[in-house]
Amino acid sequence: MEFKTQKNRSHYFKPKYNNLDRFISYFYQIDLISKLVTDKAKDRVLEVGVGAGIGSNYLKMAGFSMFTCDFDKDLNPDYVADIRSIPAEPDSFKVVTAFEVLEHLSFHDFEKALLEMKRISSKYVLISLPYRSTGFEFVFRFPGIRTIFKKNLISFLLRIPLKFGGIESSGQHYWEIDGFKYKLGKVLKILKNNFKSVKKIRPVLDGYRLFFVLEK
Repeated sequence: MEFKTQKNRSHYFKPKYNNLDRFISYFYQIDLISKLVTDKAKDRVLEVGVGAGIGSNYLKMAGFSMFTCDFDKDLNPDYVADIRSIPAEPDSFKVVTAFEVLEHLSFHDFEKALLEMKRISSKYVLISLPYRSTGFEFVFRFPGIRTIFKKNLISFLLRIPLKFGGIESSGQHYWEIDGFKYKLGKVLKILKNNFKSVKKIRPVLDGYRLFFVLEK
């Protein structure tokens, strides 16, 4: 399929787009990249999909060797390219990321995009994907929780798969993880077939997204 620009630049700066859930996602993006990079000056990071640029700009200001790639030249990326064909040499970046990007391609191209990210990464590929579901989440915080559990909070999520029509015809998302056609197990099988290790992370208070840390 041809990858076309779906939204103009102003879309990424609307209050409806940058809601609380998305800022939770920004935290996880920044936190995970920070943990994978051991030398900020030498370990190059490529983010595919500029969006509002909040994560990449923060990391640049923090001294990380951060680069961006996007199909839309109006977002001023370092590389103007399709995620399925990125003009970079093999092993050019220690970490290559794509947050809320791969669902904008057909599922048929999911593995192809992963392999292109793997090609230009020397160590890690970091992605996030939407998980279509509903459910209940319980979060507990109390004095002394960090001393006892070594965590700032404890979270439990009861997830219920949700059918939702119209994704493929929406003009934006062509697929999402669900409990029916694109099951989590199906996605994990593709990831595990192409990477040495796969770590799945569920953000607290953001049940709509899953992060995956993929190691070559």
